[in-house]
Amino acid sequence: MAAAAASSRRMMRLPRGASLILGRPFPSPPAFSSAWKEGDDQLGRMDQRDTWDRFYAAKLEGSGPPGHFDWFFGYREVSDLLHAVLRGLPSGRADVLDVGCGTSSLGLSLYRESPRQLHVCCLDFSPLALEAVGRLLRQSPPPCHPLSELRCRLADATDLASSFERASFHLVLDKGTCDAVLRCPQGPDRARRFMAGCVRVLKPGGSLIQFSDEDPDARVPFLEQAGAANVTVKEIGPKGGISYYAYTIGQKT
Repeated sequence: MAAAAASSRRMMRLPRGASLILGRPFPSPPAFSSAWKEGDDQLGRMDQRDTWDRFYAAKLEGSGPPGHFDWFFGYREVSDLLHAVLRGLPSGRADVLDVGCGTSSLGLSLYRESPRQLHVCCLDFSPLALEAVGRLLRQSPPPCHPLSELRCRLADATDLASSFERASFHLVLDKGTCDAVLRCPQGPDRARRFMAGCVRVLKPGGSLIQFSDEDPDARVPFLEQAGAANVTVKEIGPKGGISYYAYTIGQKT
């Protein structure tokens, strides 16, 4: 999950069996607990890269694959929705951005299981998160479509204009990134900037799908104030007694 600026930005394909290299050594911050409790002061610092570097450093300890860390839920709970959206796109390659990916199962599983050709970009500002994605990819079977690709981008999720041209993606996925930004100081302003960037990179006819546990009565007005258009809501769950929602957002016409 990502929101603050990274000092280096490079796009690299992650071939099976290859190491993830981002052009500079990975930092080695001290490890800390792999989960937070309500009231933990880290919850107010989820827009800071060092918070996530410490989080993923703990998960990278050891020689085995780090495993996925999924906020809210994993890929299986929304796979039907995602594939339905992909089927509604024009034929040919579909470009997908998983913004603030962390080590979520969303982007990697979609890349692996989609029968249509995908170019998936997993974006995060934590190099340690992307190192973990590289390990997960090396353990993954090949994609269903032989021409599908997955790349990682070390970049700031609230400054997508510095990384991508307008109309770069058919589908943008946000699972918890906007929620993390909203929890932090200056959260609403930064979250609106994040939203504007996501809508900016959508191709004509493309969609942003935002997954959240926030009730539509609160989230839809925020999205509309942030410039979102054609917002539709689908309830997912409840899971563990909590209702989650998929907010699908298009471009203003």
